[in-house]
Amino acid sequence: MVLPIAILFSAVLLTLSLFAKSYKEAQSYVSPLIILVILPAMVALFPGVELNLPLAMVPILNVSLLCKDLVSGVFNWTYIVLIFSSTCLYAGIAPALAVKMFNRESVLFRS
Repeated sequence: MVLPIAILFSAVLLTLSLFAKSYKEAQSYVSPLIILVILPAMVALFPGVELNLPLAMVPILNVSLLCKDLVSGVFNWTYIVLIFSSTCLYAGIAPALAVKMFNRESVLFRS
């Protein structure tokens, strides 16, 4: 589960940082992403939040809920495969978007 998440975040960070003209500007674009990652991970820790089909499609929340289930000893292979495949799908879309951004001359050759 870690590899698709790492690919997803690296591509999202790269795509967001392409819009910046400096390091400081890139940090200001990327810093809200930290909140977007922490909130779903915290929601997974709330009591009563259980892994189900709709939550298995939410990018960070699904992996957090799966880790919660795995630690408690619940191995539902249907959800494991579904979460892995959906995370791989998101991890495939994000680099494709980054490549699309790199192909734009206005992004690469800005002044």
